[in-house]
Amino acid sequence: MEITRHILERKECYLPLVIPREDGKNIPKYITIHETSLGTDKVPANKNAEHYIELLEHPKGDPRYGYHFLCGDNQVWQFLPTYVRTAHAGSTAGNSSIGIERLVNVDIDFEQAIKNQAQLTATLMYRYNIPLENVVPHKYWSGKECPARLLAGMYGWNWDEFLNTVMDFFESKDFCTGIL
Repeated sequence: MEITRHILERKECYLPLVIPREDGKNIPKYITIHETSLGTDKVPANKNAEHYIELLEHPKGDPRYGYHFLCGDNQVWQFLPTYVRTAHAGSTAGNSSIGIERLVNVDIDFEQAIKNQAQLTATLMYRYNIPLENVVPHKYWSGKECPARLLAGMYGWNWDEFLNTVMDFFESKDFCTGIL
């Protein structure tokens, strides 16, 4: 899959950069998996990728969040270069990770979106030499039940199935292209 770059500049989207290193570069050690769901007891939102892009570009309320990628069922967007550190995990320990959000929407093909997220994860593991045990759900950092639907085993997928799919892409070297 070819990644669609929609790189946000800090001046236009107000995303905070967490900069513990002098050069401000992120050396990713983890990949954190998210989803746009508000939980398993909520009906998926009727919000498309453009809605989430708008929120990143012009945040309403607390702008101190961001993520590197958003996976849909027919497209994957990159908003930040992987070397940029940003708050997406709910703890500063998680800021050394790459955040991959998955779109959960009433019109989304969940199975294809999760396959796209798995393929992107495998690509980033390969690129940054990140082991599978460092692919973690958002819950790992913050305790927040995210990615809620995946962790709950909805739509025939669960966390183990996701990791197995990641490894299938990794072992077959079926990687995404166009990552910045």
